[in-house]
Amino acid sequence: MARKSRKNQINTSEEIKFKVYKTAIYARLSKENRQGETIENQIEEIKDYIKSRHIFELKGIYADNGYSGTNFQRPEFERLMEDVRNQKIDCIIVRDLSRFAREHIGAEDYLNNIFPFLGVRFIAINDGYDNLNLEPQEYFLASFKNLAHAYFAQETSRKVSMAKRTLQEQGKFIGSKPSFGYRRDPDDKHKLIINEEEAVIVREIFERVANGETTNQICKDFNQREKVSHVWKVNSICNILKKEIYKGTLVQHVHSESLYENKKKHKVPENEQIRFENAVPAIVSPELWEKARNIIAERQRKKHEGIPENPYKNLVFCGKCGKKISCGFQRKISDITFYCKCCKGIYSRGEYLSRMVRNHLKLPENTEITKNFLNEKFEKILVFDGKNIVFTDKDGEQK
Repeated sequence: MARKSRKNQINTSEEIKFKVYKTAIYARLSKENRQGETIENQIEEIKDYIKSRHIFELKGIYADNGYSGTNFQRPEFERLMEDVRNQKIDCIIVRDLSRFAREHIGAEDYLNNIFPFLGVRFIAINDGYDNLNLEPQEYFLASFKNLAHAYFAQETSRKVSMAKRTLQEQGKFIGSKPSFGYRRDPDDKHKLIINEEEAVIVREIFERVANGETTNQICKDFNQREKVSHVWKVNSICNILKKEIYKGTLVQHVHSESLYENKKKHKVPENEQIRFENAVPAIVSPELWEKARNIIAERQRKKHEGIPENPYKNLVFCGKCGKKISCGFQRKISDITFYCKCCKGIYSRGEYLSRMVRNHLKLPENTEITKNFLNEKFEKILVFDGKNIVFTDKDGEQK
Protein backbone atom coordinates (compact mmCIF):
# COMPACT_ATOMS: atom_id res chain seq x y z
CA MET A 1 0.00 0.00 0.00
CA ALA A 2 1.35 3.44 -0.92
CA ARG A 3 2.38 5.62 1.99
CA LYS A 4 0.65 8.96 2.43
CA SER A 5 2.91 11.95 1.94
CA ARG A 6 3.90 14.01 4.96
CA LYS A 7 2.56 17.06 3.15
CA ASN A 8 -0.97 15.61 3.03
CA GLN A 9 -0.79 14.68 6.71
CA ILE A 10 0.11 18.25 7.68
CA ASN A 11 -2.70 19.74 5.61
CA THR A 12 -5.25 17.41 7.22
CA SER A 13 -3.99 18.36 10.67
CA GLU A 14 -4.25 22.06 9.89
CA GLU A 15 -7.82 21.66 8.61
CA ILE A 16 -8.84 20.06 11.91
CA LYS A 17 -6.96 22.64 13.93
CA PHE A 18 -8.64 25.62 12.33
CA LYS A 19 -12.15 24.25 11.97
CA VAL A 20 -14.80 26.75 13.11
CA TYR A 21 -17.61 25.09 15.04
CA LYS A 22 -21.27 26.09 14.80
CA THR A 23 -21.67 26.39 18.55
CA ALA A 24 -24.64 26.26 20.91
CA ILE A 25 -24.75 27.28 24.55
CA TYR A 26 -26.89 25.00 26.70
CA ALA A 27 -27.86 26.06 30.24
CA ARG A 28 -30.26 24.50 32.74
CA LEU A 29 -31.53 25.31 36.21
CA SER A 30 -33.95 23.16 38.18
CA LYS A 31 -36.66 24.38 40.55
CA GLU A 32 -35.35 22.43 43.51
CA ASN A 33 -31.70 23.41 43.63
CA ARG A 34 -31.12 27.10 42.87
CA GLN A 35 -29.08 28.30 45.88
CA GLY A 36 -28.64 31.82 44.49
CA GLU A 37 -27.55 30.57 41.08
CA THR A 38 -29.08 32.08 37.95
CA ILE A 39 -29.30 30.76 34.45
CA GLU A 40 -27.99 34.10 33.18
CA ASN A 41 -24.73 33.53 35.07
CA GLN A 42 -24.29 30.15 33.40
CA ILE A 43 -24.76 31.69 29.97
CA GLU A 44 -22.32 34.54 30.64
CA GLU A 45 -19.62 32.12 31.83
CA ILE A 46 -19.94 30.09 28.63
CA LYS A 47 -19.94 33.26 26.49
CA ASP A 48 -16.64 34.33 28.09
CA TYR A 49 -15.20 30.90 27.28
CA ILE A 50 -16.32 31.20 23.63
CA LYS A 51 -14.95 34.75 23.25
CA SER A 52 -11.48 33.61 24.29
CA ARG A 53 -11.35 31.01 21.50
CA HIS A 54 -11.66 31.87 17.80
CA ILE A 55 -12.80 28.39 16.70
CA PHE A 56 -16.33 28.74 18.13
CA GLU A 57 -19.05 30.65 16.29
CA LEU A 58 -22.10 31.15 18.55
CA LYS A 59 -25.25 30.11 16.68
CA GLY A 60 -27.78 29.88 19.49
CA ILE A 61 -28.53 29.87 23.22
CA TYR A 62 -30.78 27.17 24.66
CA ALA A 63 -31.86 27.55 28.28
CA ASP A 64 -34.24 25.31 30.27
CA ASN A 65 -35.19 27.29 33.38
CA GLY A 66 -37.04 25.28 36.02
CA TYR A 67 -36.50 21.83 34.49
CA SER A 68 -35.05 18.78 36.21
CA GLY A 69 -31.88 17.16 34.90
CA THR A 70 -33.17 13.66 35.67
CA ASN A 71 -34.76 13.33 32.23
CA PHE A 72 -34.41 14.83 28.77
CA GLN A 73 -38.02 15.98 28.31
CA ARG A 74 -37.06 19.65 28.25
CA PRO A 75 -38.32 22.04 25.55
CA GLU A 76 -35.05 23.89 24.92
CA PHE A 77 -32.98 20.70 24.91
CA GLU A 78 -35.39 19.18 22.38
CA ARG A 79 -35.08 22.32 20.24
CA LEU A 80 -31.29 22.07 20.47
CA MET A 81 -31.30 18.44 19.31
CA GLU A 82 -33.61 19.35 16.43
CA ASP A 83 -31.08 21.97 15.30
CA VAL A 84 -28.28 19.40 15.66
CA ARG A 85 -30.18 16.98 13.43
CA ASN A 86 -30.69 19.78 10.89
CA GLN A 87 -26.89 20.40 10.96
CA LYS A 88 -27.27 23.93 12.31
CA ILE A 89 -25.16 22.99 15.34
CA ASP A 90 -22.04 20.81 15.56
CA CYS A 91 -20.72 21.86 18.99
CA ILE A 92 -22.47 22.11 22.36
CA ILE A 93 -20.92 23.85 25.37
CA VAL A 94 -22.23 23.61 28.92
CA ARG A 95 -20.81 25.01 32.14
CA ASP A 96 -20.52 21.56 33.71
CA LEU A 97 -21.89 18.06 33.22
CA SER A 98 -24.58 18.47 35.91
CA ARG A 99 -26.21 21.26 33.86
CA PHE A 100 -26.46 18.87 30.92
CA ALA A 101 -28.01 15.98 32.84
CA ARG A 102 -28.20 14.27 36.22
CA GLU A 103 -29.51 10.99 34.84
CA HIS A 104 -26.54 8.63 34.53
CA ILE A 105 -27.61 6.17 31.82
CA GLY A 106 -29.18 8.78 29.52
CA ALA A 107 -26.19 11.11 29.86
CA GLU A 108 -23.75 8.31 29.05
CA ASP A 109 -25.77 7.43 25.94
CA TYR A 110 -25.60 11.01 24.64
CA LEU A 111 -21.89 11.49 25.47
CA ASN A 112 -20.63 8.14 24.23
CA ASN A 113 -23.02 7.25 21.40
CA ILE A 114 -25.37 9.94 20.13
CA PHE A 115 -23.00 12.94 19.97
CA PRO A 116 -20.10 11.00 18.37
CA PHE A 117 -22.50 9.49 15.82
CA LEU A 118 -23.87 12.94 14.91
CA GLY A 119 -20.35 14.43 14.79
CA VAL A 120 -21.07 16.85 17.63
CA ARG A 121 -18.27 18.21 19.79
CA PHE A 122 -19.35 18.44 23.43
CA ILE A 123 -17.57 20.53 26.06
CA ALA A 124 -18.23 20.82 29.80
CA ILE A 125 -16.05 23.73 30.89
CA ASN A 126 -15.72 23.26 34.65
CA ASP A 127 -15.24 19.50 34.34
CA GLY A 128 -12.49 19.87 31.71
CA TYR A 129 -14.49 17.53 29.45
CA ASP A 130 -14.03 17.75 25.66
CA ASN A 131 -14.97 14.71 23.58
CA LEU A 132 -12.57 15.85 20.82
CA ASN A 133 -9.51 15.31 23.02
CA LEU A 134 -10.74 12.65 25.43
CA GLU A 135 -8.17 10.57 27.29
CA PRO A 136 -9.13 7.21 28.91
CA GLN A 137 -8.89 8.67 32.43
CA GLU A 138 -11.12 11.59 31.41
CA TYR A 139 -13.72 9.15 30.10
CA PHE A 140 -13.70 7.34 33.45
CA LEU A 141 -13.95 10.64 35.34
CA ALA A 142 -16.93 11.80 33.26
CA SER A 143 -18.71 8.47 33.88
CA PHE A 144 -18.06 8.78 37.62
CA LYS A 145 -19.32 12.37 37.72
CA ASN A 146 -22.50 11.46 35.84
CA LEU A 147 -23.14 8.69 38.36
CA ALA A 148 -22.53 11.12 41.23
CA HIS A 149 -24.87 13.71 39.70
CA ALA A 150 -27.62 11.08 39.33
CA TYR A 151 -27.23 10.09 42.98
CA PHE A 152 -27.24 13.75 44.07
CA ALA A 153 -30.43 14.45 42.09
CA GLN A 154 -32.19 11.45 43.63
CA GLU A 155 -31.11 12.40 47.15
CA THR A 156 -32.24 16.01 46.65
CA SER A 157 -35.61 14.84 45.33
CA ARG A 158 -36.05 12.44 48.26
CA LYS A 159 -35.22 15.09 50.86
CA VAL A 160 -37.49 17.70 49.23
CA SER A 161 -40.36 15.18 49.03
CA MET A 162 -39.95 14.22 52.69
CA ALA A 163 -39.83 17.87 53.79
CA LYS A 164 -42.99 18.68 51.82
CA ARG A 165 -44.79 15.65 53.20
CA THR A 166 -43.93 16.69 56.77
CA LEU A 167 -45.34 20.18 56.21
CA GLN A 168 -48.50 18.74 54.64
CA GLU A 169 -49.08 16.47 57.62
CA GLN A 170 -48.78 19.52 59.87
CA GLY A 171 -51.57 21.24 57.95
CA LYS A 172 -49.28 23.80 56.32
CA PHE A 173 -49.86 24.99 52.76
CA ILE A 174 -47.07 24.13 50.29
CA GLY A 175 -48.84 24.76 46.96
CA SER A 176 -47.46 27.13 44.34
CA LYS A 177 -50.67 29.17 44.12
CA PRO A 178 -53.50 29.57 46.67
CA SER A 179 -57.05 28.74 45.61
CA PHE A 180 -59.31 31.56 44.46
CA GLY A 181 -60.53 33.37 47.59
CA TYR A 182 -57.26 33.00 49.50
CA ARG A 183 -53.80 34.55 49.61
CA ARG A 184 -50.58 33.80 51.45
CA ASP A 185 -50.04 35.29 54.87
CA PRO A 186 -47.24 37.87 54.41
CA ASP A 187 -45.69 36.68 57.69
CA ASP A 188 -45.90 32.94 56.94
CA LYS A 189 -45.75 31.54 53.40
CA HIS A 190 -47.21 28.21 54.60
CA LYS A 191 -50.33 29.89 55.99
CA LEU A 192 -53.37 31.07 54.00
CA ILE A 193 -55.66 33.97 54.83
CA ILE A 194 -58.90 35.05 53.17
CA ASN A 195 -58.83 37.40 50.20
CA GLU A 196 -62.11 39.19 50.95
CA GLU A 197 -62.52 40.62 47.45
CA GLU A 198 -62.54 37.12 45.96
CA ALA A 199 -64.24 35.44 48.94
CA VAL A 200 -67.41 37.48 48.28
CA ILE A 201 -67.71 35.77 44.89
CA VAL A 202 -67.07 32.31 46.37
CA ARG A 203 -69.84 32.79 48.96
CA GLU A 204 -72.20 34.00 46.24
CA ILE A 205 -71.54 30.90 44.14
CA PHE A 206 -72.29 28.49 46.99
CA GLU A 207 -75.39 30.41 48.12
CA ARG A 208 -76.86 30.63 44.61
CA VAL A 209 -76.30 26.91 43.93
CA ALA A 210 -77.81 26.06 47.32
CA ASN A 211 -80.87 28.14 46.32
CA GLY A 212 -81.33 26.15 43.11
CA GLU A 213 -79.49 28.15 40.44
CA THR A 214 -77.39 26.29 37.86
CA THR A 215 -73.70 26.87 37.21
CA ASN A 216 -74.57 27.96 33.66
CA GLN A 217 -76.87 30.70 34.98
CA ILE A 218 -74.26 31.92 37.45
CA CYS A 219 -71.51 31.93 34.81
CA LYS A 220 -73.65 33.90 32.37
CA ASP A 221 -74.55 36.44 35.06
CA PHE A 222 -70.92 36.94 36.12
CA ASN A 223 -69.79 37.61 32.56
CA GLN A 224 -72.58 40.15 32.00
CA ARG A 225 -71.58 42.30 34.95
CA GLU A 226 -69.93 45.64 34.24
CA LYS A 227 -66.78 45.08 36.28
CA VAL A 228 -65.44 41.64 35.37
CA SER A 229 -61.78 40.94 36.21
CA HIS A 230 -61.67 37.87 33.94
CA VAL A 231 -63.94 35.79 31.72
CA TRP A 232 -65.75 33.17 33.79
CA LYS A 233 -66.24 29.61 32.57
CA VAL A 234 -68.61 26.96 33.89
CA ASN A 235 -65.68 24.65 34.65
CA SER A 236 -64.12 27.33 36.89
CA ILE A 237 -67.31 27.57 38.94
CA CYS A 238 -67.63 23.78 39.14
CA ASN A 239 -64.04 23.51 40.37
CA ILE A 240 -64.74 26.02 43.15
CA LEU A 241 -67.77 23.97 44.25
CA LYS A 242 -65.61 20.82 44.50
CA LYS A 243 -62.91 22.22 46.77
CA GLU A 244 -63.08 21.38 50.47
CA ILE A 245 -60.78 24.28 51.28
CA TYR A 246 -63.76 26.65 51.30
CA LYS A 247 -65.15 24.92 54.41
CA GLY A 248 -61.72 25.08 56.07
CA THR A 249 -60.31 21.66 55.08
CA LEU A 250 -56.92 21.74 53.39
CA VAL A 251 -56.48 18.82 50.98
CA GLN A 252 -52.93 18.20 49.78
CA HIS A 253 -50.85 15.41 48.25
CA VAL A 254 -53.54 15.17 45.53
CA HIS A 255 -50.87 14.62 42.87
CA SER A 256 -47.51 13.01 43.42
CA GLU A 257 -44.22 12.89 41.56
CA SER A 258 -41.08 11.15 42.76
CA LEU A 259 -37.84 11.64 40.86
CA TYR A 260 -35.82 9.41 43.16
CA GLU A 261 -38.31 6.55 42.62
CA ASN A 262 -38.70 7.33 38.87
CA LYS A 263 -42.42 7.94 39.31
CA LYS A 264 -44.03 10.44 36.98
CA LYS A 265 -46.73 12.84 38.12
CA HIS A 266 -49.93 10.95 38.89
CA LYS A 267 -53.13 11.40 40.86
CA VAL A 268 -53.07 10.03 44.39
CA PRO A 269 -56.06 7.89 45.52
CA GLU A 270 -58.43 9.81 47.80
CA ASN A 271 -57.70 7.59 50.80
CA GLU A 272 -53.99 8.48 50.51
CA GLN A 273 -54.47 12.24 50.16
CA ILE A 274 -53.67 14.41 53.18
CA ARG A 275 -56.72 16.16 54.67
CA PHE A 276 -56.33 18.61 57.53
CA GLU A 277 -59.53 20.12 58.95
CA ASN A 278 -59.59 23.73 60.17
CA ALA A 279 -56.18 24.30 58.56
CA VAL A 280 -57.43 27.49 56.86
CA PRO A 281 -60.18 29.99 57.71
CA ALA A 282 -63.47 28.83 56.14
CA ILE A 283 -65.17 31.06 53.56
CA VAL A 284 -68.50 29.17 53.77
CA SER A 285 -69.99 27.05 56.53
CA PRO A 286 -69.70 23.25 56.30
CA GLU A 287 -73.51 23.07 56.12
CA LEU A 288 -73.69 25.42 53.10
CA TRP A 289 -70.81 23.56 51.42
CA GLU A 290 -72.55 20.19 51.87
CA LYS A 291 -75.90 21.52 50.66
CA ALA A 292 -74.39 22.93 47.45
CA ARG A 293 -72.40 19.73 46.85
CA ASN A 294 -75.48 17.52 47.31
CA ILE A 295 -77.45 19.59 44.80
CA ILE A 296 -74.64 19.31 42.24
CA ALA A 297 -74.36 15.55 42.84
CA GLU A 298 -78.12 15.09 42.35
CA ARG A 299 -78.01 17.03 39.07
CA GLN A 300 -75.16 14.83 37.87
CA ARG A 301 -77.09 11.70 38.82
CA LYS A 302 -80.15 12.83 36.84
CA LYS A 303 -77.97 13.88 33.91
CA HIS A 304 -76.51 10.38 33.62
CA GLU A 305 -79.69 8.54 34.57
CA GLY A 306 -80.66 5.98 31.93
CA ILE A 307 -77.36 6.25 30.06
CA PRO A 308 -75.94 2.76 29.40
CA GLU A 309 -72.30 1.91 29.96
CA ASN A 310 -70.05 2.65 26.99
CA PRO A 311 -68.12 -0.61 26.36
CA TYR A 312 -65.90 1.14 23.79
CA LYS A 313 -64.50 3.78 26.15
CA ASN A 314 -60.71 4.28 25.71
CA LEU A 315 -60.69 1.66 22.94
CA VAL A 316 -61.64 3.66 19.82
CA PHE A 317 -59.03 5.73 17.91
CA CYS A 318 -59.10 7.82 14.73
CA GLY A 319 -57.67 5.91 11.78
CA LYS A 320 -56.24 9.11 10.26
CA CYS A 321 -54.60 11.04 13.10
CA GLY A 322 -54.30 8.16 15.59
CA LYS A 323 -55.79 10.15 18.48
CA LYS A 324 -58.39 8.81 20.88
CA ILE A 325 -61.88 9.62 19.60
CA SER A 326 -64.38 11.61 21.69
CA CYS A 327 -67.52 9.71 22.53
CA GLY A 328 -70.84 10.50 24.18
CA PHE A 329 -74.37 9.21 24.54
CA GLN A 330 -76.96 10.96 22.34
CA ARG A 331 -80.45 10.71 23.83
CA LYS A 332 -82.13 11.63 20.52
CA ILE A 333 -80.87 8.47 18.82
CA SER A 334 -80.40 6.43 22.04
CA ASP A 335 -76.87 5.49 21.04
CA ILE A 336 -73.22 6.29 21.65
CA THR A 337 -71.55 8.42 18.99
CA PHE A 338 -67.84 8.69 18.18
CA TYR A 339 -66.39 11.81 16.59
CA CYS A 340 -62.81 12.95 15.96
CA LYS A 341 -62.50 16.69 16.60
CA CYS A 342 -59.14 16.75 14.81
CA CYS A 343 -60.24 14.98 11.59
CA LYS A 344 -63.76 16.26 11.05
CA GLY A 345 -65.92 13.71 9.29
CA ILE A 346 -64.54 10.70 11.19
CA TYR A 347 -67.78 9.58 12.74
CA SER A 348 -69.37 6.36 13.91
CA ARG A 349 -72.01 4.97 16.25
CA GLY A 350 -72.08 2.22 18.83
CA GLU A 351 -74.61 0.34 16.69
CA TYR A 352 -72.19 0.28 13.74
CA LEU A 353 -69.24 -0.76 15.87
CA SER A 354 -71.15 -3.60 17.53
CA ARG A 355 -72.28 -4.92 14.15
CA MET A 356 -68.70 -4.79 12.83
CA VAL A 357 -67.40 -6.55 15.97
CA ARG A 358 -69.89 -9.40 15.50
CA ASN A 359 -69.03 -9.72 11.82
CA HIS A 360 -65.29 -9.62 12.57
CA LEU A 361 -65.55 -12.34 15.21
CA LYS A 362 -68.32 -14.23 13.36
CA LEU A 363 -70.69 -14.01 16.35
CA PRO A 364 -74.49 -14.43 16.46
CA GLU A 365 -76.54 -11.24 16.15
CA ASN A 366 -77.76 -11.41 19.75
CA THR A 367 -74.25 -11.62 21.31
CA GLU A 368 -73.89 -9.06 24.09
CA ILE A 369 -70.97 -6.66 23.63
CA THR A 370 -69.44 -5.72 26.98
CA LYS A 371 -66.37 -3.77 28.06
CA ASN A 372 -64.62 -6.86 29.45
CA PHE A 373 -65.36 -8.80 26.27
CA LEU A 374 -63.89 -6.06 24.03
CA ASN A 375 -60.79 -5.55 26.20
CA GLU A 376 -60.15 -9.29 26.07
CA LYS A 377 -60.39 -9.41 22.27
CA PHE A 378 -58.93 -6.11 21.03
CA GLU A 379 -55.98 -3.81 21.65
CA LYS A 380 -57.68 -0.91 19.87
CA ILE A 381 -60.29 -0.14 17.21
CA LEU A 382 -59.40 2.28 14.39
CA VAL A 383 -62.29 4.18 12.78
CA PHE A 384 -61.80 5.69 9.32
CA ASP A 385 -65.54 6.19 8.69
CA GLY A 386 -68.81 4.51 9.60
CA LYS A 387 -68.12 1.45 7.45
CA ASN A 388 -64.33 1.41 7.36
CA ILE A 389 -63.15 0.06 10.72
CA VAL A 390 -59.89 -1.76 11.50
CA PHE A 391 -59.51 -4.01 14.55
CA THR A 392 -56.14 -4.52 16.22
CA ASP A 393 -56.18 -7.84 18.05
CA LYS A 394 -54.29 -8.56 21.26
CA ASP A 395 -51.51 -10.21 19.26
CA GLY A 396 -50.99 -6.92 17.34
CA GLU A 397 -52.50 -8.07 14.04
CA GLN A 398 -54.79 -5.71 12.16
CA LYS A 399 -57.83 -7.02 10.35
